[in-house]
Amino acid sequence: MDLALYWTIWIALVLFAAGEAGKRTLAGGRAASWAWPASAIGAAIAVAHVVIAMGARHGWSHDAAVAATARQTSAVYGLDWGGGVFVNYAFVVLWIVELWKWRRAPERSVSLPDALTWLARAFFFVVIVNAGIVFAGGLRRIAGAVIVLSLVASWRPDKRARSLRR
Repeated sequence: MDLALYWTIWIALVLFAAGEAGKRTLAGGRAASWAWPASAIGAAIAVAHVVIAMGARHGWSHDAAVAATARQTSAVYGLDWGGGVFVNYAFVVLWIVELWKWRRAPERSVSLPDALTWLARAFFFVVIVNAGIVFAGGLRRIAGAVIVLSLVASWRPDKRARSLRR
């Protein structure tokens, strides 16, 4: 079950990063046609990850999930805090909300980001850095760094697109 638990979140994060990269691939303010489906499949896999974690790892006990998260957080940061469970829930919910916004108004998903877009990106970034680099070990840490770097590249402001709009 550990393989399913780890593979689901890593595949989900790769698809999240792919979706973000796909938003930049086409000129004229349009994302690549594959970008939204890739991100949506990633979000569905992230939901599956939460279900697997709750069922197989925590016996459907939210208290057990909070306690396990607190132990992990204490081991890494020295802070006995289980709130990371809620942060993970918020990550998946925000991802789904962003997908809904993207589907509803695709042209806005690739326009110059407003403050809320950058706030969401900052939240995604912090969660992925922690999950993929700080809490990961071995080769998973390298994979996490690749995902984070791809997001940084995807999210950098596109000077060419800005000059085309003037």
